This record gives sequence, structure tokens and C-alpha cells, in this order.
Amino acid sequence: MYNNWARGPSIKQGIAFAMSEIQFLNVDLELESKHDISALVEDLKRNAVVLHYDKDEYRELARIEASAEVNSPNKAINHLCELIESCSKAALKQWLGCKKRTFDIGFVSGETPKCYSQAIDVDTLLRISAIGAGIEITLYPIEK
Repeated sequence: MYNNWARGPSIKQGIAFAMSEIQFLNVDLELESKHDISALVEDLKRNAVVLHYDKDEYRELARIEASAEVNSPNKAINHLCELIESCSKAALKQWLGCKKRTFDIGFVSGETPKCYSQAIDVDTLLRISAIGAGIEITLYPIEK
């Protein structure tokens, strides 16, 4: 997704825009830290896609997406939680040092169906809380 970091729409988004249907796109794990997060990014990229990793003298930013095919926010978040939970001690220390640890759930808007919903199970919410992360929701408009 591209809240704060510029990135063009993916093929998946283009298809959704053309179809004019509300659809779940993906979940991005967004990280921000004033400290080094290179070990964390390295551990996660073994089984995930690093969409963005940037650093300057003030902070480090990363956006990571599950490499597994997921068709719901619940499955995507649980997959990313598994990856975080299996990180090395050095990576987990960096995880705890991040000032932003957010699962950003992306949806493309549309004209159909009339009502659309996706549930996040209570076990998933507890898991998110246990690892000290948060949730954001990003809605992308229909391109006309």
C-alpha cells in the first residue's frame, strides 16, 4: 500500500479498479524506528516481500508484505505474526525498538457489492496485541 511512501498501483489493484468491486488487497507490515532495523528486515525477507526499506540519519522505514498467497486480512496478519514470532533475538530486539509496528489492511473501493465486510478473529487481535502491533485500514478509491 502507499500511505506515506510513493508506489504505483499493483496489477492486483488495477484489476480491482477495472472491475469496480470492493476487494481486499493485502496487508502491509509498516515499521518505523529511530534505530537500526536491518536484522529484523533480513529475518522477515526470508519468507516475505520487502516492498520498501529506507534509512536516513533520523529514522528507518520498512514496508513488508506476506509472500504467501492470502485471501483475507486475518490470514495475512497471522502469516506475518508467525514470521515475526520466529525472528532471531537480535531481530526481536529491533522489533521492540520500533516506534511504529502496524498491520495496514488495504482495500480497493468499488460500486459492488452493496455491503462488504472482512472479520478479524479475536485470536488474531490478541496475537497482534501480544506482539505490540497496531492496525490501520487503507481504502483506495475507484479510478475513473
